[in-house]
Amino acid sequence: MGRDGHGDRRPHRRVSVWALLRRGRVGDEPEATGPPPPSRELVVFLRDIGVALCRSGDAVNRIAEKLVDLANRYDAPGVKFIILPTGLWVRVGEGEDSAVDFAPILGGDLRLDQIGRLYDLVDEAERSRMSPVEGEARLEKILASPPRFAPWATIAATVLMTLGLGLIRNPVPSAIVGYLVLGAVAGALRLVAHRWSGLAPSLPVVAAMAVTIVAGELSGPFASGDTSQLLVPALVTFLPGAALTIATIELAGGATVSGASRLVAALMKLMLLAFGIAAGLQLAGEGHPGRHVEALGGWAPVLGVAVLGLGMYLNAAGPAKSLLWLLLVMYVVWAVQLAGNSFGSTLLGAFLGGAVLSPAAFAVQGRPGGPPAQVSFLPAFWLLVPGALGLTGVSDLVSGTSDAATGLATLVNAMVTVVAIALGVLVGSSLTRSTVQVAGRTAKAPGPAAEDPAG
Repeated sequence: MGRDGHGDRRPHRRVSVWALLRRGRVGDEPEATGPPPPSRELVVFLRDIGVALCRSGDAVNRIAEKLVDLANRYDAPGVKFIILPTGLWVRVGEGEDSAVDFAPILGGDLRLDQIGRLYDLVDEAERSRMSPVEGEARLEKILASPPRFAPWATIAATVLMTLGLGLIRNPVPSAIVGYLVLGAVAGALRLVAHRWSGLAPSLPVVAAMAVTIVAGELSGPFASGDTSQLLVPALVTFLPGAALTIATIELAGGATVSGASRLVAALMKLMLLAFGIAAGLQLAGEGHPGRHVEALGGWAPVLGVAVLGLGMYLNAAGPAKSLLWLLLVMYVVWAVQLAGNSFGSTLLGAFLGGAVLSPAAFAVQGRPGGPPAQVSFLPAFWLLVPGALGLTGVSDLVSGTSDAATGLATLVNAMVTVVAIALGVLVGSSLTRSTVQVAGRTAKAPGPAAEDPAG
């Protein structure tokens, strides 16, 4: 499969197909006119760049558009791409003279520092048309780079993310202790699953069950008897909110197969979390009664955004000197979302937050020293947290803690919120899609393309 780490097992027939493409047609027929087919090295470079972009968390619409632009810069307009969440196909040529290459998308999501270097590599390749061999070598170095932070950072990051989201959603003084304890429990489970990869498929169920049991014990003294106040923030790193929204974006952009498969996978993860919560509630029994406690002042959510951003920076190993830029985009998105909530509804806030996300990330990218837009786009995405409402609704339906109508209404509201965020991102991306020169740097906004070059 080339240099993607899976060995070079191309059959002999593929080699002969590539030879056919290089020399035109066989026999006595005249050679084909037009530009020569791209080199094998260039196709491998484009293929592996596409796989890496898929692991960066971008929508397939946007990835296909970027790959087409890159192929055109290398004078290879005949290269076409089909992109799915699990694999990428590259086709060169037409009809009987065509050749197809494939690479699976393996290895999990990239860290933010890897994403930043990857997008810098793509931008440099578009500007300078570097040798595909050099680009491939640099890509391999990016993918093989070790994490910037020690393993303990996983626990610290989960604690900070839990505390930050808790301060935004439910800033009660007594709940802070519960957030810290539950964040440590969730972080420890994530670290165990990371070291023993065989446990990863069962992690959502185990984590939801363990967090629910501990939250039930802590709900009395630390959450006024309401387990859900502690539960959702502690499970923030397991929520498929981003996957649900990206799936909706892909469906709206025409990438039906990719969007549908990603949507099903996200809903399945949501169901696993809900099952774990239901099992945890059964094991924990009745919650403990608590007393009413006044919430902290308006400064608590403001601080919560910073704490959440720091946790995400540690969790995804943000690039060096990018923390302040990440926080800036997060505060812009949060402020716009808050304004929408105040003047309209939560749906308006979700739409406006999604709409400002791409322009804000794009503007930061254009500043001297600013990280690539995708680096600041992803952490700010979590502020919208569309999966939290969905988790509450599904868990209520599974556990029977509320009537079916209430749980279903909560779930439907979450899905509508996801659509509002996705539409906002589409609108924001369309406003900044054209190539713009900002501070001497050419860039394109993150987010999906209006059309789907992936087919």
